[in-house]
Amino acid sequence: MFYSPLRRSGKYSSVIALSLIVITTLLIYSNTFSSSFHFDDRTSIIINNKILDLSNFLDLSGTRYVGELSFALNYHFGQFNVSGYHLVNIVIHIINGLLVWWLVILTFKTPQMGGLTNNSRLNSLIALASSLVFVSHPIQTQAVTYIVQRYASLATLFYLLSVVLFVKWRLSSGSVSRVVFYLFSILSAVLAMKTKEISFTLPFVILLYEGIFFRDRWRRVYHLIPFLLTLPVIPLTIIGTNKPL
Repeated sequence: MFYSPLRRSGKYSSVIALSLIVITTLLIYSNTFSSSFHFDDRTSIIINNKILDLSNFLDLSGTRYVGELSFALNYHFGQFNVSGYHLVNIVIHIINGLLVWWLVILTFKTPQMGGLTNNSRLNSLIALASSLVFVSHPIQTQAVTYIVQRYASLATLFYLLSVVLFVKWRLSSGSVSRVVFYLFSILSAVLAMKTKEISFTLPFVILLYEGIFFRDRWRRVYHLIPFLLTLPVIPLTIIGTNKPL
């Protein structure tokens, strides 16, 4: 179904693939913009006084600081207009789909996968199919349509971004670009951990990815240390708050 438009390609295949991911996601969730607040939306958004004033976020404490800040920005620009909250959730889901596509593309370029297939069109098709399954799978419905579940989808965004930037760093040759990819990968890891506690596994995933796809350089583990040093972020944040998980 998707192979024909990608065959035209070369320089336009990525544009076609990314457009299909965006359009598919919008079509699937186009009827959710007017869905009302439900259940935990009340405690996390409607009666959460913290999000009413952006100055409350000068204090960086809190286990889900980034997620709460996103709700505060929603309130700042649209108060309790539910469409704005859904729009942000859908945009986050689209970005996650694009990151899945990018991660698959990069994985095919790693030392352990580079010799598997030299068919760039097939690699692009696999990446597109992976992303489309991700954005359209029914299991994602709650994370996208249930507004407060933005905590999970936003944490996933920073989680995926951290992994993607790490892989990009490992594959890059330019000294300046490598530093940028590496630093932003670590920053994304910290942001993920300040969004939801599920991100605690991120350093271990990066460690596994390194071991599986870059095994020829496994001895060079010093660059993984900064990611392992992010592990205390969640425990220390929990210790410093009275809020339950």
